[in-house]
Amino acid sequence: MPKRKRRELQHLRQEPSRRRTYQLSHASPSEIYKPGFPMNVLGDPRWFALIGVVVVVIMIVTAVFTTRGTDRGNPDAVPSPTPAATATADASPTGSPTPAPKQFEKAEQVIDAAKNTYTATFKTSKGDFTVRLFADVAPNTVNSFVFLAKQGYFDNTTFHRVVSNFVIQGGDPTATGTGGPGYQTQDEPNELRNKKGTIAMAKVSGQTQFGSQFFINLKDNPSLDFDNPSANKFYPFGEVISGMDVVEAIGKVQVGQGDRPIEPVIIQTIQITETPK
Repeated sequence: MPKRKRRELQHLRQEPSRRRTYQLSHASPSEIYKPGFPMNVLGDPRWFALIGVVVVVIMIVTAVFTTRGTDRGNPDAVPSPTPAATATADASPTGSPTPAPKQFEKAEQVIDAAKNTYTATFKTSKGDFTVRLFADVAPNTVNSFVFLAKQGYFDNTTFHRVVSNFVIQGGDPTATGTGGPGYQTQDEPNELRNKKGTIAMAKVSGQTQFGSQFFINLKDNPSLDFDNPSANKFYPFGEVISGMDVVEAIGKVQVGQGDRPIEPVIIQTIQITETPK
């Protein structure tokens, strides 16, 4: 047989063989290439949908935790007891604010630190407690406080801000955290610590003057002391000498927005007692 003819027949015998091999093969196109992880998982609609649901849940949880407001009950979140920190338009109910609180041009001189010692007895809706005033250390601060107390400025006001395990704050007849007597008193720097039971004047963060608002420390608060590195320094001018259990009870009342007690804690009056040295 001629060589050419043999090649043609050989070619014809091979072609049907190749066709048979392809037609009889049970391999489908999807099995020719098998992708590895993670493409093999993402290629399955059920796995793809499950992964999508998990991703959405993670995004929602992350968004919730990153947008949560600061916990004002945490002392570390409220480093300074400033009046501005308590002012909110939609705060929880407090005691009825004084319709037209008294205003003064300045504090009249009403104490004599050289001759007398002074105490202030707070009569409140939770009970009474007494504060010894440090007239020798902070005469101007004590004079302003005593002057306002004798004028009845604090009568029927509230502790408008209570932060558990930090401070209780009062001295604002408007019950908003922004009220004042109409004048400012300059800081009197001292080296007294903001220990539990001490009282100091509240002021706007970073300022060196104050009005009528004061706070009582519910624990030792060194972050407010004279030697703390920030500009927020608060100088005690008195200390609770009796009735600390009442102060602590006030510090445990239930509060709402702006750290305001839901049930108002009323300061009925502050009585000043002066004793000759």
